[in-house]
Amino acid sequence: MKDYPLIKYVLFFVFGILGANSFSFPFQYIFSSFVIITIIAILLQIKKNKFSAFLFLLSSILFGSVYSSICDNGNVQYPFEKTKISKTVISGKIENIELLHNNEFKLLISTDSVNINDSAIALHTKIQCNISSEANKKLEKLYDKLAIGNKLKLIGTLRKGRDKRNPGEFDYYKYLQSKEIAGILYVREIKNVIQTDFSVNLFYNSIFEARKWISNRIDKLHNRETASLLKGLLLADRSEIDYRTKESFINSGVIHVLAVSGLHVGFIVLIFMFLFSRVSIYPRTILIIIGIICFLLITNSPASVFRATIMIVVMFMVYLSNRKYSSLNSLAIAAFILLLINPAEIFNPGFQLSFSAVASILIVYPILSSKIKTENKALKFLLLFSAVSFSAQIGTLPFTLIYFQKLSIIALFANLLVIPIIGIIVGLGVLTIFVSIFSTILAIYFGSANMLATNILMEIVNFTGTQQFSFLFIPNFSIIDGIIFYVYFSVIIYSIQKFNNIYASIILYLLIGLNLYFILQIDDKQLLPDNLLSIVMIDIGQGDGIFIKFPNGKTALIDAGNANLDFDNGERIITPLLRRLSIKQIDYGFISHVDSDHYKGFLYLIKNGWIKEIYKPQIDSSQQKDLDLEQIINDCEVKLNYYSKTKMSFGNVRLYILNDTTNYEYINFDSNNNSGIIKIIHGNNSILFVGDAEKESERLMINEYGKFLKSDILKIGHHGSKSSSSQVFIDQVSPKIGLISAGLNNSFGHPTKLIIDRFTSSDVKLYRTDLEGAIIFQSNGKLFTKINWR
Repeated sequence: MKDYPLIKYVLFFVFGILGANSFSFPFQYIFSSFVIITIIAILLQIKKNKFSAFLFLLSSILFGSVYSSICDNGNVQYPFEKTKISKTVISGKIENIELLHNNEFKLLISTDSVNINDSAIALHTKIQCNISSEANKKLEKLYDKLAIGNKLKLIGTLRKGRDKRNPGEFDYYKYLQSKEIAGILYVREIKNVIQTDFSVNLFYNSIFEARKWISNRIDKLHNRETASLLKGLLLADRSEIDYRTKESFINSGVIHVLAVSGLHVGFIVLIFMFLFSRVSIYPRTILIIIGIICFLLITNSPASVFRATIMIVVMFMVYLSNRKYSSLNSLAIAAFILLLINPAEIFNPGFQLSFSAVASILIVYPILSSKIKTENKALKFLLLFSAVSFSAQIGTLPFTLIYFQKLSIIALFANLLVIPIIGIIVGLGVLTIFVSIFSTILAIYFGSANMLATNILMEIVNFTGTQQFSFLFIPNFSIIDGIIFYVYFSVIIYSIQKFNNIYASIILYLLIGLNLYFILQIDDKQLLPDNLLSIVMIDIGQGDGIFIKFPNGKTALIDAGNANLDFDNGERIITPLLRRLSIKQIDYGFISHVDSDHYKGFLYLIKNGWIKEIYKPQIDSSQQKDLDLEQIINDCEVKLNYYSKTKMSFGNVRLYILNDTTNYEYINFDSNNNSGIIKIIHGNNSILFVGDAEKESERLMINEYGKFLKSDILKIGHHGSKSSSSQVFIDQVSPKIGLISAGLNNSFGHPTKLIIDRFTSSDVKLYRTDLEGAIIFQSNGKLFTKINWR
């Protein structure tokens, strides 16, 4: 550490920031302690007392804590009780404009006032405004007209950002809070965006205009796939890269190439060095520094680019002054400056991944490279390249597992192929944009070459990211696990440098590996433990999706929500949840009925091998969607059953299918009344699932089953619609608890006030996914317990 004095002070500064956000101490005590200890440390340093070094470290911790507390304005909160407010009028100034894509662009508005129901409120906060329209030309005209610094009045629907609705899900509301954004205003008509002041912030608007110009050039000279990739690589705008492409990059272990980082800054520096190669040393260095600062601004200054820019600027300055360059010290300088600008960056995944990757490369790579003794130049280059990639991956591994829950097995191989191609794509991208200033025809040729390179890249990523052996799911990796990993990793690094006996090293590494394997499992907690009946009503918006884990480990899924081109509940909600719960396959899939908000999410699950066996109503050959569904089930070789009166046993749990949709009584029923009716009994506990069954089906069940319908929990029919849940049916079931699956602020008005009042007057406790997100109940056979999964 003597050669890297900055590192220890910056590390302790970071510890101070983390401490301020983890513990609550009176600010005056921390500030007073910081001042006193710093003064004592300075006095001791003047007297050359060695104890001053320890006090300066302690002072660094206190400084981090004090500075973080000063910069913390408190979490920005959504300011209203209602999560959706129509016809909201906000007035304020444009702070940022995002690039236009898919008939939508976003503004960041610093508000002066908010008007709700003709009542104006002075409110100084930040609101993200999503402006969209089917009228493309008018939207583009508005987009081109607006400038950062303009003042606007906007009319739209104000919403709270989506919080974590299911276990393991991304918390968008918390993300908005980290950006100091209170809510989102959705504006659907161009006429509802009114400019009230045409003032312009020349600096920030010039950066936006440069981004817009580059984006337009990229769009005109490339196909959509290449354009979306280039915007990610050159402008740090990944909004046009689709979900499945991102998943393939994650699975391949190469997702880092999509985030503009030091890798891309390195490519940009090489381009500038080539362009200015004939310029003398001092002007060339200044031009390169100006170039990478411009690149930093054009990418909107993400942490990884900021870090790389600082390190490169420091490197060039040290080089010009003929002093010794220390990468670790420059890394510490970059971290310190970034955290001085915003201490909250320490919690930004981009910051964590970027700095841990570079730190690991700087520490681990020299050790690994010193062990490579081969004289074969090609092999040596390959091994050194692999060592760099491995060093970065091992350093970021805890953060990768925490944020993505995936361990890529194929990452080392994939990076060997992907990184050189990314270098080509970045180089060609910059060249294409530059050449287009002088010759569009020549730029088209370069753009075509880049489209070929992108196609090759996507083929590699899609192949490596879709193999079953590509990655492992590690769903329960925690922050504590990460700390333990780094401790053991440090021991390994130390032992590599100190141990010369290869056999002793192997034994040590095996012991460390086994120890690490068992220790990392100590804090693992099963959300759905064995030997209990677990019922998870998944929040899949307006629809149904209920996951069941039986005490013997068998699993079932009743409905899977909707799916369309923009969002597939089966892929985006249910699959990640199953992986988070360490579920490898669903034994029984129950499609209550063939309405889109119940069955469409199943299509992805069936096609991707998640479902072993399906139960559904008797096929309705007059419905093409039913014919298509059964065709998919048959093509995927999933066993198909129609609802008929059946009893199934899962250890001490019994599942009854109560209706027979093949029976003549159901022939004239509509889709809702053909819903499969399922009752589960576990010891003294019972739960009844009725899909979207309406009053006709309810009457039939009452006549046929009478008191057998009585259940502790009722999954309320048709999302709380007034067409279901007749009073006589409620009286017959006599539930203590009612579960309602409905979308937040859904357009159907579900659940209706009539139904809520009807259950409330019957002393039924209601739980709703629109209000709570996912709802979990567990049964031990004697009583049901509601689980707080948050």
